[in-house]
Amino acid sequence: KRMVRYRDIEESCQLVSWFWQTLQEFCNEERVLFLRFISGRSRLPAQATDLTQKFQIIKVDKPINGLPTAQTCFFQLRLPPYTSQSVMAERLRYAINNCPCIDMDNYMLSRNTDAGDESDTEH
Repeated sequence: KRMVRYRDIEESCQLVSWFWQTLQEFCNEERVLFLRFISGRSRLPAQATDLTQKFQIIKVDKPINGLPTAQTCFFQLRLPPYTSQSVMAERLRYAINNCPCIDMDNYMLSRNTDAGDESDTEH
């Protein structure tokens, strides 16, 4: 919470409270999926000072109870309005479990392993 920037929403907003409640209720596996969803990585740096940018929570004008979206390049979570915390939790779980394509951990691992290969065509 110390490394969060709120955009188009106040920290005291009900949506933000529901978000933090949902994240606290997630099991560790879901938290890893959430982190991968918003950042493309499965873990944060050991030191908060090593984060290159703050995590951003943005309220977006989308249909009520829609799916959240993320922009991994900007460490952003974009939340539409929800009618309840349980609906938000269900939509967030759906999103993190059905968007596994971004995987910066394995991309960086393969880049470091293939240091002698100058070609990016395989990635």
